[in-house]
Amino acid sequence: MLTENKALHLPAYQMFIDTISVLELPISGSELHGIMCGYLCAGAPTEGEAYLRALTVKSKKDEATRSAAMAMFDVFLISQQQLANFDFEFQLLLPDDGEPLMTRAQAFSEWCEGFTQGINMAGVSYEQLKEEEAQEALHHILEFAQLDYESLQVDEEDEMALVEVSEYTRMAILKIYGDLLEDNSQHGSRTSH
Repeated sequence: MLTENKALHLPAYQMFIDTISVLELPISGSELHGIMCGYLCAGAPTEGEAYLRALTVKSKKDEATRSAAMAMFDVFLISQQQLANFDFEFQLLLPDDGEPLMTRAQAFSEWCEGFTQGINMAGVSYEQLKEEEAQEALHHILEFAQLDYESLQVDEEDEMALVEVSEYTRMAILKIYGDLLEDNSQHGSRTSH
């Protein structure tokens, strides 16, 4: 489980990928984290946990599988804490800066795709966002999910652009979370339990 000193820091991307590889998931680790964050932003942590449990149902029940499941739930809980704290510690689980630009851009695009899937699976639609800024943020995240990462040039301009859209997305998630949190507290949870 989580320890005090690691409570708000996600594991290194490659370490997470290596740990969950035993599950042979049909999605990438970054897309999985995006889905988790979509559920969390939608105010549907119970449904998010059920989704994660469903990913391990058909897996062998050995130590590697248990470690993979624990890693997924740890990342879920860390992300939940990061969002709830509103202290800008929230992170996207993406490859390190040392990885090739195309690899990082693909993972970023997959993260955005996962986020939109998670928020949709939790029953949230664009129209439910009250603030115009949150609506624009979700629209941009949808666009980032369609990023043509294969056409990127490995140059400083594209490198800076990826850093900028990643940072924008990180802040946009906090905006969407805040908008939906306020709406959920006024109207109860979006999803049925």
